[in-house]
Order: sequence, then structure tokens, then C-alpha cells
Amino acid sequence: MATDILLWVVLALPVAISWPGHNAYPLWLLLLSIAALAAAVAVSRRYPLASLFVVVALTAVDGNFSFALPVVSYLVGRRMASVIPAAVGFLAIVAVATPYVLVDAGFIVWTQMAGVLVYAGLFPWLVGRYRRQQQDLVAAGWEHAEQLEREQRMAADQVRLRERTRIAEDMHDSLGHELSLIALRAGALELDPDLDKRHRGAAAELRASAGAATERLREIIGVLRDQTDPAPVRPVDEDIAELVWRAKDSGMAVDFDRDGAAGPLPPMVDRAAHRVVQESLTNANKYAPGAPVTVRIERGATDTTVTVRNGPPPAGPLPTSVAGGRGLVGLTERVRLAGGTLSAARVPDGGFEVVARLPYTATPAPPAPETSTDRRRLVQRQARRGLIAAFAVPVALGIVIGGTALAYFAHATANSVLPPDEYSRLSVGMSQADVERVLPDREWLDAPDREDGPGDDCRYYRSHGDMLRARLDVYRLCFADGRLVAKDALPSA
Repeated sequence: MATDILLWVVLALPVAISWPGHNAYPLWLLLLSIAALAAAVAVSRRYPLASLFVVVALTAVDGNFSFALPVVSYLVGRRMASVIPAAVGFLAIVAVATPYVLVDAGFIVWTQMAGVLVYAGLFPWLVGRYRRQQQDLVAAGWEHAEQLEREQRMAADQVRLRERTRIAEDMHDSLGHELSLIALRAGALELDPDLDKRHRGAAAELRASAGAATERLREIIGVLRDQTDPAPVRPVDEDIAELVWRAKDSGMAVDFDRDGAAGPLPPMVDRAAHRVVQESLTNANKYAPGAPVTVRIERGATDTTVTVRNGPPPAGPLPTSVAGGRGLVGLTERVRLAGGTLSAARVPDGGFEVVARLPYTATPAPPAPETSTDRRRLVQRQARRGLIAAFAVPVALGIVIGGTALAYFAHATANSVLPPDEYSRLSVGMSQADVERVLPDREWLDAPDREDGPGDDCRYYRSHGDMLRARLDVYRLCFADGRLVAKDALPSA
């Protein structure tokens, strides 16, 4: 409120100070105009374009209101979000003022008015637009920073949750494997004829408890696992050969075959291969206990192929059990992260085969585009274009208006020349009709500010059309009652 009052005082001051000097209009009109200016300032925040129309209308009352035009135009550009209403408003002002000025004051005054509208109206408006775009750019920067902060917090939370889930999954992978081996050993003890019935019963209870613990562990992991989270990428700290030999020591019939060059595999390939073998051995022991298992590693020049195949269960198909289905899903995701492919299917003899192809070079997926960064760059480009337009558009329009005015002035000058020999042949007392036959098409635009001579109608003409020559005579011809009553050659000021 205080800012608006101060702005009103500053804009009204030139009008109030200049009014006593010329006193061209009554005091009540002055007070009414200043009150209208106060209303324009009051509504400039909510209706900036309306305040511009009021100020333009007030310039018809007093030209000193034009001092308020650049200020209000700047506020229109700063406070209006859309360009179209302001552009339509400026065009409306030009469309309304042009006929009035051309008819009442002439082309020269119109060019002056156009220059005022360009440099006191359009230029401040463009500067205001640029300042608004700068403000939008700053807001976009803060919005981008806040979004990054939110994303970082969300990413940190997700990392913590994923890490907990991966720990639980690693526990499931290793503990599930160990529990399967315990159940396998307990099953062997249960069938050992050298043990008495009491010990075989204890072994049977141990096997059942290990199986129940495996199922319970699977249920817990099913609750903890995030369905959108990728499979864990770090297996237990052992290589494939140690994993196979440990399974053989537990009583599994495992045949291990390695083909190709020796040496370490790329970390992602090695971990994925270990995970495939570990999960396949666990599934073979669970769904085909006692069946022979073949693990084959084939190292090629560009990839490694892991094949784990088990035969049909010796005792026939086991009763159908509800499985979590997470093992193969996890394997597929693990192999996909390594850039490979996985296939798992039953084979004709009733067994099951898992084949993973793992390339040595995998292209990571590109990150998602940063939409907030794109928006910030768009606002930056708009701000740069706004700055260029704030200076280029007024300069271009000024050149057009100035060039048009110069061309018009040159044309008017060339057509307002009364040659000296023609002037010398004119004499006082000639009829106005005879004089007008030798007069040029138009009068001189820049006639000197002198008192008219005798007669009702005095006209001014140039003695030559050279605008660069300093010496110029101005011919004044005055008519009364249809006769030439005076002719004077006046030196130009």
C-alpha cells in the first residue's frame, strides 16, 4: 500500500507542478485526472493492463502524464503472465490514436506519438517481461533444487530399504542352501541301516524341521522382498568350484565340468554365474532329491555359458508344493543386469535344465531424462530471448518509424518548393486562382513560428528542396477576398 501511494505521488508530481504555468484546463479537471491516476495505480497489481489504458487516456488531458507511461508499461510486463493481452492492448491503443492524431495534428505528430509508444511503452514492457522471466528462472532453479533434495531423500530411503532386503535375500540364498544340505544329510541318516530306529526317527525329525525352516524362511523373504527391486548382485564369498564341491560333500551327485580358458571372469559375470549355480543346486535338491546333477561352465571369447541340469527324481515326482517362484525370477533379473539371457525348462527325460548366457561386455541402461533440468533450460532460453527482444524490437521499430518519417519529410519537402523565378512572377493583387496554378502541391511542414501577415489565409513554401543546405528562404503568401494581399521572403531560423 505504501509503495503504491509513493508511486502515485511520483507520477502525479510532474502534472501538478506544470499545471500553474500553462493553466490550459480547469482545476477540477486536474483533480479528476490525478484521482484517475490514483485509481490506475491502485488496480495496477490486479489489472495492470487497465491501468495502462487509463494512463494513455490521461495523456490526452495533459502531456505530462506521459511520464507515467514507461512506469506503468514496465509494470504490465512484470505483472502479466501472458503476452497476448498486452500485445492486443498496445495494438488497440495504436489503432485508436492513429486516426485521431493523423486527422487532428498530421503525420509528423503521429511519428512523434509512435516514437513515444515504442520507447516509453513497448521498450519498458519488454524490460518488464525480461525481469519476469528472470524471476521465473530463479523460481525454476529453486524448484529444481528442492526436487533434487526430495529425490535424494527418497533415493537414500530406497537404498536403505533395498540394502535391508538384499541382506535378507542373501540370508535366504545362503541359509536356504545350507538348510537344504542339512535336510539332505538328515535324509541320508534316516535311511542309514546301521542306525537304530530311535536315531533314524531323530534324523527324520531333523529333516522335517530343516524343510519347515526353509519354507518359513521363504515366507519371511516373500514379505520383505520389494517386487520392484532388482535381485541382489553379491553372492556368498566362494567360487563355483567350491560351491559344487561343498554340495558333493553334502551327498549330492554333482558332476562339474569346466571348458575354456582359465582365469578370473568379469565381476558381474562371475557373481551372476555363481548365483545361477547356487539357485539351481538348491532347486534340484528340493524338487529332485537324489537325482544326478551336471554343472557345466563354458568360457568363450565373448561370453560364458552356465548350464545346470538335473535328472528326474529317482523316487518319482514329488507331491506338488506351493513355491514362491522367486528363485527363477531373481535369476532372470540377475542375468539381465549382467547383460545376459536365462532359459529354464523341463527336458524330455523328466529333468530340469537352466542355461544362462553371460556376455563379458554389457551396456548399462541410460539414465532417465531430467525433466526439471529441461524446464530450467527452457526458462533460460526464454529469458535470453526476452533480453534480446527487449532491445532488438524497440530498435527495429525505431528504425522503421524513423525511416518512414524521414521518407515522408523528404517527400513533403520536395513537394513544397516554390522556385524563386516563379515567386518573382507573383505580384500583389493577383487573383488567388491564378496564384494557386503555380503553387506546389503542399505547404512546408516546418513553417517558422511567426505571426501571420495581413490576410485571412497565409501559406508557407520553401525556396529549394535541398535539406542539407543551411541557406533557405521561406516564401509567405497571404490571401484575402480571393486576392494575393502580401508576399514575403523570410529567412529561415
